[in-house]
Amino acid sequence: MEKIEVNFEKMYYGFPVILTSFYDENGVAHVTPSSSSYSLKDMIALGFNSKGFAAQHLKAGADFVVNLPDRSLQESINYCGSRSGAEGSKFEASGLTPEASAHVHAPAIQECPISIACQVVEVVESEQFPGLTHILGRIVSRSVAKDYLNAEGRLQIDKLNSVIYAGDGVNKGFRFLQES
Repeated sequence: MEKIEVNFEKMYYGFPVILTSFYDENGVAHVTPSSSSYSLKDMIALGFNSKGFAAQHLKAGADFVVNLPDRSLQESINYCGSRSGAEGSKFEASGLTPEASAHVHAPAIQECPISIACQVVEVVESEQFPGLTHILGRIVSRSVAKDYLNAEGRLQIDKLNSVIYAGDGVNKGFRFLQES
């Protein structure tokens, strides 16, 4: 396979879209989409633009919930991605429903089949990567829709219908996992 070196601004090689939800200092529920995340055991890492509304609140130590939407929520994802939380809560206009988490002071999203409640444990910003904020969180609980679990209570991988974000900074967009 012949390869050509490229100089893309970014390279998103296919990450699941997540909806991160949290409360602001006035107790208003907010949600923001992103695709820069990963988790290992009980640790989760999220990446944000440092100037963004969500980054500012999470940097202050706000609890948060990582919600994994499925393709049925594509319009809500698009709406949330086209507006700033500084303009107000995006929940009602996006058709999403906040619900109190039993484990952290942050709302989960009722329509998402998977919600992961987290507490901020560290904020990483580096002169090497100006404008980027990394939030490291401790996973406190995981909730999965009953129909995504098998009889033994384990995740049915074939039920996942995640939205994937990919692109190079200019050409970018959403893709879906192939349904089995």
